[in-house]
Amino acid sequence: MATNSGGAGPARPRDRLSRDQEAKLSEVLKEVHPRLLTVVMRMTRDYHLAHDVTQEACLAVIQEFRRGTVFRKPVIVYATVVARNKFLSELGRMRAQLERPSDELPEGGRPWPDTTASYDITAGLEYLELLAAVKAAIRDERQATVWELTHVWGLKGIEIAALLKVSSATVSRDLEKAETKAKRISEPHAEQ
Repeated sequence: MATNSGGAGPARPRDRLSRDQEAKLSEVLKEVHPRLLTVVMRMTRDYHLAHDVTQEACLAVIQEFRRGTVFRKPVIVYATVVARNKFLSELGRMRAQLERPSDELPEGGRPWPDTTASYDITAGLEYLELLAAVKAAIRDERQATVWELTHVWGLKGIEIAALLKVSSATVSRDLEKAETKAKRISEPHAEQ
């Protein structure tokens, strides 16, 4: 009798996907992976972090497929929510690391963030600050969410409508209002 001693053993029969489900999952991942990777890469300018966040989102999608979840919304919506939460979690972790005091570096040690790195380690933190400024200018939670999901995460109106459980027309109106309010940020003399 074979037992699983905690390692990665063969999948249980109920966790295995049929060929049709595997084909559907493959098709979904071919859509989801490049969209999320592009967005996270643009925000962080960190290749490895972008891949980590994207892989976490794709793994969450795979797990939902294995559970037999029937997606009533486009799968990209679910994957975007997972990626967004993972991304914000990673930025929080990075912020905590940046704020840690340090003593002298050990021999051969280099300061962190490494200024010789090919990417900008603070790009994600700058993104959060800019997003907070836009949300403050918009001052409406749903409008700010619609703006972020459209301009940052690249979701379409129908996908946002499914996520927020509102009509596509409402998403369009909220986006138009949010864009009008967000433009005020770039107009320094708008309130004078």
